[in-house]
Amino acid sequence: MTEGRPSNLRHQAILEQLFSNGQVFVHDLAEQFNVAQETIRRDLTKLESQKLLKKVHGGAVNIQSKFERDFSERAKLAADEKKAIAMKAAEFIKSGDTLLIDFGTTTMEFAQQVKNIDGLTVITNSPLIAGIVQENMTIDAILIGGQFSGSKFACLGAITLKNIGEFSADYAVIGVGAIDANKGIMNQNIDEAAVARKMMENSDKLIVLADSTKSNKHAISLVSGWENVDILVTTSRDIKITEANKKTKIIFADAEDNR
Repeated sequence: MTEGRPSNLRHQAILEQLFSNGQVFVHDLAEQFNVAQETIRRDLTKLESQKLLKKVHGGAVNIQSKFERDFSERAKLAADEKKAIAMKAAEFIKSGDTLLIDFGTTTMEFAQQVKNIDGLTVITNSPLIAGIVQENMTIDAILIGGQFSGSKFACLGAITLKNIGEFSADYAVIGVGAIDANKGIMNQNIDEAAVARKMMENSDKLIVLADSTKSNKHAISLVSGWENVDILVTTSRDIKITEANKKTKIIFADAEDNR
């Protein structure tokens, strides 16, 4: 990307990264777009004036507001990668398994894949995921209640956490907002992070789904260190988990194979 790229196109690209990762950094954006850091700061100031982000030291963070991109738009980001990841992850699931699945655009694609496996029990905080797997009448879909978040299309909060604690699953399958090679898996929303942690605690194994936009990033809430992650399915080949975390099996999915 070059200096001559129109600012409106650069703004759009910045927002796509922001909505995907939860935060952006001036240094990284300047290098990516081959522009001065001051140019990026002006971009962020402009976007903040439109109430599309909040500037912080060194960059900007997403804000939860009416201006947030709706779900259908977020689902389009890295769509080919998400499908490839979902297909790979579904290979670990067999008839008779019980799954705890949190809600996200990648886990929804995962639901599309596993709905073809007979005899599953799927426990989820998402009405959309429950509806997808229920298309297979042999799947027992259990919808976890709680405070419904329209912007997240899922139930969150204390009631949801209590209800998750009543179940025991073979696998927890979760999406994440960020992956840190040293710290582990993270989420930008603390309520979603709490749901993911509770699902992990009540499952024998944890499968994490993460497209390339999540790698080597940071987010507000730590979901878990690598010691609890059994399988990471990702399209990013630049994830280098530290030597101390050899438990995690990394499975690479290739989006090119599905085009």
